[in-house]
Amino acid sequence: MHSNNVQPAALITCHRSNLESRCAERGYTLAEVMPCVVAQAGDEWTIDVGSAAYPRVSRLPNAPEQPSGVASGPGTELKKLLARIGITSTPDCSCNRVAAEMDQWGPDECEKPERQDYILAAMRENAEKRGLPFLDAAGRMLVRRAIRNARHNA
Repeated sequence: MHSNNVQPAALITCHRSNLESRCAERGYTLAEVMPCVVAQAGDEWTIDVGSAAYPRVSRLPNAPEQPSGVASGPGTELKKLLARIGITSTPDCSCNRVAAEMDQWGPDECEKPERQDYILAAMRENAEKRGLPFLDAAGRMLVRRAIRNARHNA
């Protein structure tokens, strides 16, 4: 049994800059969240995202919120999938905006080819800005999985 809202260990490995970006987007300092860092190998860090110290919730006054009545949607699910591989939104990317649009559209609308093209274009643009490789097939797979997860969680 866990207390103080501490979840069981859920470990991810990411670059230090990913955690710094998460802190910045949610209003935390790196020093505040360091207890969630369980291992460091240079700039590759292992993070316990179940830790009470992990910046799970935004403390910023103007943080984007879910549309009313939407607990989770394809955009939220896509962000979760990307976070598992260490890719999180940054202040200069369109991730939060596109995720909010996807959540408002819902799974059926996100499945439409023109919506998927729009989502993939945003993912490709953000990958290029970060210097990350991008494969359309992998992006489509992630979007389809996010849609399935959103349906499952509805």
